[in-house]
Amino acid sequence: MSFAKKHLLPGEKLILLVRHHPVVLARPILLNALVIAVLGALAYYTARYWLLAFALVSLAFLGWEWLARQRTEFVITDHRIVRLEGILTVSSFDAPLDKINNVFHEQRFLGRILGYGTVGLETASEQGTTLFENVPEPVRFKNLIQQQRETLRGAAHGSLGASADVPRMLADLASLRDRGIITPAEFEEKKRSLLARL
Repeated sequence: MSFAKKHLLPGEKLILLVRHHPVVLARPILLNALVIAVLGALAYYTARYWLLAFALVSLAFLGWEWLARQRTEFVITDHRIVRLEGILTVSSFDAPLDKINNVFHEQRFLGRILGYGTVGLETASEQGTTLFENVPEPVRFKNLIQQQRETLRGAAHGSLGASADVPRMLADLASLRDRGIITPAEFEEKKRSLLARL
């Protein structure tokens, strides 16, 4: 289900793709260790070794949680932020970079030690705040979002500024033509190239 292969829009560039921090597997791993220890002790003391077959249930739970982690992706592109998740039913959340009002992160004590946390997006949509939990290196993730948002805004302002300058530049060219500094053919050539910017 890799995002890069299936979900990029034409001309869109993948900046970062991460999955949940491995800490999400801590609970299933500890549960498995506990179940296997208890079942092992019961099987040993009662001589009923078939009890160990029940460990398959907790191993299946661990496998499911591992697969859920593999199938959850947090993606930053040069145009949007995406959360894609699900095993049997796949869902996605997209936030265009130009609609993001604020980006914040939170790391609790254990998260700071192990390198994971929550990144939040406040958007102009009805959903308001969206949280991306258990993200590895949340400060880096947040900073990349902000960097891409500013890059996109800069590109938008640059193109608007360039198109806003075209009428002034055409007037300047007309003045040069009228004063005989450039020929009418040169004026028409420059005019075509300026109008192509719009």
